[in-house]
Amino acid sequence: MKTKRSYYALIIVLMVVLTGAAGSSSAQGVGRDTKQGMLRAAVKLMTPYEFSKDAGSLCSGTMINQSGYILTNFHCVGYPQDGQRDRELERAGLKPGDLYNRKGTSVIAVTSDPRRLPVPTYNARVVASDPELDLAVLKITSYVNSRQALPQALPLVTLPLADSDEIQALDKVYVIGYPGVGGDSVTATEGMISGFIDEDQDGAIDWLKTDVLINQGSSGGAAVNDRGELIGVPTARVSDESGSVIYLIRPSNNAVTLIQRAIKAGESASDTGDATMGSSRGVSEGQNIGALTFGTSFKAGDLTDPTGTFPAGANEVHVAVPYQGMRDGTRWSYAWLLDGKTVTGESDLKWKYGQSGVLDIYLKSKAGLSDGRYALQVLLNDTVAQEGKFSVGDPSAKNTPHKPTGETLNRGVTIAGTVIDHSTRKPIQDAAIAFLHPGKTVRDYDADKSKGRVNTVQAYGVTDAGGVFTSDGPLARGETYTVIVTARGYQRVAENHALKITEDDPDVVEPDDIEMDRQ
Repeated sequence: MKTKRSYYALIIVLMVVLTGAAGSSSAQGVGRDTKQGMLRAAVKLMTPYEFSKDAGSLCSGTMINQSGYILTNFHCVGYPQDGQRDRELERAGLKPGDLYNRKGTSVIAVTSDPRRLPVPTYNARVVASDPELDLAVLKITSYVNSRQALPQALPLVTLPLADSDEIQALDKVYVIGYPGVGGDSVTATEGMISGFIDEDQDGAIDWLKTDVLINQGSSGGAAVNDRGELIGVPTARVSDESGSVIYLIRPSNNAVTLIQRAIKAGESASDTGDATMGSSRGVSEGQNIGALTFGTSFKAGDLTDPTGTFPAGANEVHVAVPYQGMRDGTRWSYAWLLDGKTVTGESDLKWKYGQSGVLDIYLKSKAGLSDGRYALQVLLNDTVAQEGKFSVGDPSAKNTPHKPTGETLNRGVTIAGTVIDHSTRKPIQDAAIAFLHPGKTVRDYDADKSKGRVNTVQAYGVTDAGGVFTSDGPLARGETYTVIVTARGYQRVAENHALKITEDDPDVVEPDDIEMDRQ
């Protein structure tokens, strides 16, 4: 049986402060700060032609998450399927649907100040495209002028996707991009949704009509509603013999499947141009993190396994992290990954362990770690300095939280809940939820993490694509627990003594949805 519960003070509505992401909705419309964020979420794409050193495509795109994914038009990166024939491209051997260059690479220029010109900062490549829809998704793979590895979360403003099926005629729309008219800086124009086009009469909207001017360079950019959400991609213009013109936006819902496919491809592919895992690229000279070894405790005799293979049900894994030439104050972080997805870790730490030695970082769960392939990444100044991998149980087992067994249910309460975006109400995938041992506080957790430990955590869960999680271990009845929720690109939610489990609670407790605000 389940019951609906509140997290007491945990579920709070936060005022959104723009710190690198678009803001939330408002009855009065988007505010000035959020508007500036919308401008900074737009990027300029410079895509070279393979057959010419001096020619290429100049277009716009939109950052859709801090892992570096960009939504744009296909015609910005390749020969469009339904556009006019381009004899220059065809003489070079390209046919409709081909990319302008075989690697699908583009240079991405970022706007940090909308009053200034964008700065070429990143390389990106196409990871998914649909020439018929005229949509493409790129993933940032490296810096333009540096071999330093990219951080896990890029310091870029992103825009959340709106549900474009909710759009009505006469709704306000902003079109943002780099049209090239009047200079190369980012440009925004305002207008309204004029109507809709269902080309194949299947009931699904294929185009949003608008009165907002869409120039060649601004195609691929952002069409944004008055809540600061991406409703589509400004794509084309149509005209008749009388000279009447209407501009077309490809709705955001048409891009959802493509984005999902792109993220899956981007996670599984090896990006050329990224720093190699385990290298010291980007790390200050002389600082070194050695090869990692694994064990069930931090005793010398138990830390000899370089492969890291542990039986199903193992509840504690220690990693010995040798280091040399380190300097106190160096910025560092670490991340635990399970089946390629980050489940916990800590960032923006300051090194305080001296020049050389061996650091103990460990992962622990009283209920037993989930089966799967794990990795520990140690980063110095946002560069992966070392990575070690190990497995627990059957590595092919699906990464899902432990299902509550009869024994588990008799010992305590399992928490099953959902994490959602406060603005869009959409589920957040890969959010990590930590339930601390009774009596432990957020301060205890932070202090523990700064020492490379996680022994304040009694149970945790990780959300799936639907934002749903199940705690991997039971919580004892009659106790009160501090809860901490983290997700990439979102403000941390943390509340001391937020969840109280009573003697009368059922075996499975389902709290109210946990709402998170973007950073």
